[in-house]
Amino acid sequence: MRSASSRFATVEEVRSPEFAAINRVLDQISISFRLPDHSDLNELRYPWSRGLLNKPEFYAARLWEYPYAILAAELSPGLKVADIGCGMTAFTIYLKEQSGCDVTGVDPDVFEAGLRYKGHGVSEEFIKRTGIRFLRGDMTDVPLESNSQDRAFSISVMEHVPPHIRRGGMQELARILKPGGLAVLTVDMSMWFYMNRPLELIYESGLNLHGLIDLRWPTHRFGMFSDEEVKGKPADVFGMVLIKDAGEVETQYRYGDEPVSTVPPYRVPALISPFHAGPRPLWRRIGSRIKRELGATHAGVGGS
Repeated sequence: MRSASSRFATVEEVRSPEFAAINRVLDQISISFRLPDHSDLNELRYPWSRGLLNKPEFYAARLWEYPYAILAAELSPGLKVADIGCGMTAFTIYLKEQSGCDVTGVDPDVFEAGLRYKGHGVSEEFIKRTGIRFLRGDMTDVPLESNSQDRAFSISVMEHVPPHIRRGGMQELARILKPGGLAVLTVDMSMWFYMNRPLELIYESGLNLHGLIDLRWPTHRFGMFSDEEVKGKPADVFGMVLIKDAGEVETQYRYGDEPVSTVPPYRVPALISPFHAGPRPLWRRIGSRIKRELGATHAGVGGS
């Protein structure tokens, strides 16, 4: 699976020397900046992470997601990079201090000081201390110019928003990228209910895969949910790397040499009216629909 740029997370890769070296630096950043502690959630959701981090522990899923994103993005000093839905994490600090990138964090919640739940949002205090540029903005209206970023990141964001915001967010990632720029995303997935589908996200962005994709589920589950409705159900993480192509797409059939209107490729999905049939993606709070889906799944397994 390591040969595929877009792939599932595995504990084996977390423990690889390449990932471990990055995580040691991220661990020290978390300590130095006194970032939020996730040790309680890590114990419930990722027991394999015991002993890998010092307190305050960053969220254990990021032990794969952050190194994956850093390596997959093919970073070099001076690149302009945006982290959409960033919160207060060691990731943006690493991008600035270790990778030497020109970093912009975008988050809808910017407040004066202190911590929100598990580091959600960004405080003015954190902004001053890191020296990183942070902008208040929604993922469907990112306050950055079109074709302005060499890299765009979205780390575990898409599963927390409804379908129309997810579609708009994917298209905004594409809009702000320069032609040839890369978008690196990680998303939560489950084999027991609908959360994210990588190919749908790719289509909604109008971007193309950068490198190979491996959609095979790993043998072992990466973690588990601790939310009451689905407590103990297995959870997985998928990472993908997408590239923005240059050029325009004609929106009408061309008769001979007559002029027709064109749009950038990322605008094509936005032209199509969204359909409302089929299953709904998972929002931040898992509701009664998920309970019904789980019940149906158990009934099917028991009857086979």
